[in-house]
Amino acid sequence: MTSSPPGSHQHQAHGGSPRELLELDAAVTGAYLDEAITLIRAAASGPPATIVDVGAGTGVGTRALAAAFPDAEIIAIDGSADMTAGIAGAGTGHLRAVTADLDDGWPQVGAADVVWASGSLHHLADPLAFLHTARAHLRGGGVLAIIEMAHQPRFLQSGLDDRIEAIMRAKGANAFPDWTDTIIAAGFEMRGRHSVPIVVAHPTPTSRAYAQAWLTRVRSGLADDLGADDLATIDALLGDSADSLRHRPDLQVQSTRLIWIATAER
Repeated sequence: MTSSPPGSHQHQAHGGSPRELLELDAAVTGAYLDEAITLIRAAASGPPATIVDVGAGTGVGTRALAAAFPDAEIIAIDGSADMTAGIAGAGTGHLRAVTADLDDGWPQVGAADVVWASGSLHHLADPLAFLHTARAHLRGGGVLAIIEMAHQPRFLQSGLDDRIEAIMRAKGANAFPDWTDTIIAAGFEMRGRHSVPIVVAHPTPTSRAYAQAWLTRVRSGLADDLGADDLATIDALLGDSADSLRHRPDLQVQSTRLIWIATAER
């Protein structure tokens, strides 16, 4: 799972399915996945046999983990049967998808060598309780990787970006603490907190599609919060004029992911 787009359940706005947007986000900003996997390799005591992706969403992280650790069993857990059905349909032999509510505790999936939580921990009712449970199910030397989106993606480096960010923060979008103290309180040994800035300086067809999908969700989800001028600007950006996202040469993507790495020592 990645951080929730506008219109998702996290801040009760309305819009279409976030699936396409989450996939576009991974396609454009997915360098953080490679960074997180590199950090896991450095912290692990050996090759992982079992990796559990908690709050797997569309399976962005699941697929990256399966590619990076071809000998490991990857277990993707999500509360949505639609999401887990999509992951299960990927056809990877060592991948298993499980539908479960993580607020109810650890599903019946056994022990793990890596627990991966990308954009999902802040959705849980009691993150500390879950981390205690995850700690109990990690084998000695196992690795915990938590990933969060530090801020909403920026596309034009403008006042509009700033105002969207402010509104979404006020609505609690992607609201989370620095997880460091919570991780330590759950009995883990911290290995590091890493900030991964991502900049796509020049527009590509995929980054344009990402920007269009994002602002379409913003236009729908925040229509009652943005001013008339900002709504008119978004409408123009989503159009087909020379100043639209389809044609602007100054379109770029800026995003930042935060990665916490910790280990379960025995």
